[in-house]
Amino acid sequence: MSGRDAAGRGEPGIWLGIVLYRNPTQELERLWTSLQWNRDAVGAPGFRVTWLDNSPDDSLRTVVTRLDARADYRYSGQNLGFGGAHNRLMAEAFGTPGVRHYICVNPDGVLHPYCVRELVHAADRMPDTGLVEARLFPDEHPKPYDPVTGKTPWCSGCVLLVTRKLHARAGGFDERFFMYCEDVDLSWRARALGLSVRVAPAARVHHYTVTREESPLRERMVRRSAALLGAKYGNATFMRDRLREYSALGGEPFALPEVVNPGWRLSRIAEFGHHLEFARRRW
Repeated sequence: MSGRDAAGRGEPGIWLGIVLYRNPTQELERLWTSLQWNRDAVGAPGFRVTWLDNSPDDSLRTVVTRLDARADYRYSGQNLGFGGAHNRLMAEAFGTPGVRHYICVNPDGVLHPYCVRELVHAADRMPDTGLVEARLFPDEHPKPYDPVTGKTPWCSGCVLLVTRKLHARAGGFDERFFMYCEDVDLSWRARALGLSVRVAPAARVHHYTVTREESPLRERMVRRSAALLGAKYGNATFMRDRLREYSALGGEPFALPEVVNPGWRLSRIAEFGHHLEFARRRW
């Protein structure tokens, strides 16, 4: 089959994984349309797409298969979390001969027509690449990146390319991070291995978060994961501060691992001086 097969079953050198959880139909329609733009773009690589549904039931199967009757839809039967679900797909992807890159795609994004192409070009251009993220708009993250090399302190998991090289050396996401901060953690581990994490400025994704209301649940989850990040990387002060915020937001007590010294290399990379941004701001 051609790499432009609707479900992407041909030329599986690039594998896109989309993790679902009770997503609105309109959101998936927008994303699917943007994936077709990427298939039709000049110079676009062939890619496969797999949808893994963490929802309480498989009702989204109807939505996905209506968009594409041959879609590779999977129902997990449980909520594996962001990292756990992508790890399952990554293991399958990189267990498939010929797959070079796996791309995490958030379902609330709309990919610019050249997004996939530019992510792959950025990854292939530099042999030391571990991760490449798409540039978010209109609400771009303020963390810095080098305009020439694209190097950045950490990569967002919104639309994130993971190279086979990184997966072989570091594995996937730490599944103790159910949601949030798993991308920061993986980025720091990649850098500790001497692999680069980059932004591909020409790979753009419209992320529908501007009108999203902040919810107490989301704020609690962010701080819970941030506290775990502090414990994992030996910063007890950061961990305690995030736990206080978590408790103030109504979070229930939970067990954290012992604060440990992660070693000098990871200690130099981990950045806790900028609250929940984990990097200095460009503005």
